[in-house]
Amino acid sequence: MATNSYDVLVAGAGPAGNIAALKLAELGHHVGVVDFRTKIGDKLCTGIIGRECADLYPPDPADVYHAAQSAVLVAPSGRSHSVERDEPHAYIVNRVNYVASLAKRAQDCGAEFRLGEKIEAINQAHDGVSIHTTSQDGSRQIDAKAVVIASGFASPLVRMVGLQNTQPKHNMIGCQAVVSTNGLDRTEVYLGESIAPGSFAWLVPVSQDTGLVGLVSRHKLNGHMDHFIERLQTQGKIREVVQEPKRWGIPIKPLPKTYANRVIVAGDAAGQVKPTTGGGIYYAILSGELAAQTLDEALKEGDLSEQSTSGYENSWRRLFGRELKVGYYARRFYETLSDRHIEAGLEKLLSDPVQDELIGSKDFSFDWHSSLVMKAVMNSELRQVISSLGPIAEPLLSRIRSSS
Repeated sequence: MATNSYDVLVAGAGPAGNIAALKLAELGHHVGVVDFRTKIGDKLCTGIIGRECADLYPPDPADVYHAAQSAVLVAPSGRSHSVERDEPHAYIVNRVNYVASLAKRAQDCGAEFRLGEKIEAINQAHDGVSIHTTSQDGSRQIDAKAVVIASGFASPLVRMVGLQNTQPKHNMIGCQAVVSTNGLDRTEVYLGESIAPGSFAWLVPVSQDTGLVGLVSRHKLNGHMDHFIERLQTQGKIREVVQEPKRWGIPIKPLPKTYANRVIVAGDAAGQVKPTTGGGIYYAILSGELAAQTLDEALKEGDLSEQSTSGYENSWRRLFGRELKVGYYARRFYETLSDRHIEAGLEKLLSDPVQDELIGSKDFSFDWHSSLVMKAVMNSELRQVISSLGPIAEPLLSRIRSSS
């Protein structure tokens, strides 16, 4: 039976919230997790995690759809380029089961999960936080010493605690459908203005005859998903749509401030998502760990003031703040490229010497992109393509360089 008083209340049972709850419960704190959903992990996502994430929190082998050590990049012209690695660098997993497994670990350590309960208000005071919720059973007040807001993109809870939420210009829209396929065995990434303006689309295998089709962009999507599905059907790569396309928001820039008196904001709610790809699971997990570390120290000291919780922001900015900054300007730079520049860039990027230096290097990582971006910007072959862009790209390139 859930109580109505906790050391820490976590809002959101996603990767960030579940890991924060797990780590705090392991440290002996009384933790509650509230989520308006009734099924943990039930959120739109492609479910791709890098090798480091899989090593840190291994998924059940039964939940791994596909180990990716190669991919196909499809240029705007339709020409395909194969990218190979010696070993898997990412895994396509059952996202619902993976996130639920993190919640199960937190529950096993004593964290209490309150599903189907929606937070309506958060009130901070000098001596605690009161959280007002509603559910089918009525309304409640929950008291806590601190709150972790991990309730997803553009969460209204962020404004409830007096922080600035994600601005519309700093987000993308993702769209994804489940489809039946014809023996798809590798992830395919599609580039081009007509496919996904300023971004990319994908066809990802999840079983022998099922896949995920999706795209993401900062631009308004006007029939792009329908056209992409029709293209894949015409090419014989997919047969039919099993689950209709659904959309979701993805932040590409972190909030200017992710802490307040007795409050920490983590994961998608804090905008801690890779701007290059829109992937957020690993950084959400890392932010959940850092939130727990900060609050553990604050609880032990008996000081949950804004000055104390500010240590969380210092920690995540040291760990992956540079990744978010470089990734943001890299995305903005990519958005300036025409199809002609993308074609030329792929030719250079996937030539043997450049591919060996960048994609084939030992420090290549699915989750840490800044070093790859910096190498690409400084590569002499790619510089030829970059210089052809003229003055429009130089301010963004300067931002990328200064972020190193």
